[in-house]
Amino acid sequence: MLGHDIVLDENAFTTASKEMADLVTRTTALRDNLQSLYEAVQKALDTPAGHALTFTATNVLLQPINDLLAVVEHTSSTLNQIIGTGYYKDVFVKFEELNSSIQ
Repeated sequence: MLGHDIVLDENAFTTASKEMADLVTRTTALRDNLQSLYEAVQKALDTPAGHALTFTATNVLLQPINDLLAVVEHTSSTLNQIIGTGYYKDVFVKFEELNSSIQ
């Protein structure tokens, strides 16, 4: 038996969805700004060092931001899909039914 009630708040899901969408926008802008900065530096340093900087920027600095963006976009999409569907409520109802039938 659960020791605490789990409360599913649709308003909280809606708020989280809006905040995640905003985070997607801000993360995309950050990535784009950094990419533009690194491209400008590469043009200014048209040398092997400038090319190494671009490689480092892409693989070391921008890739983690792209990875973060993928996670945030997936989370945002998932929230949008479950809002108003009762998805998680059904999970807990079925859990309680299963738990009751076992006892």
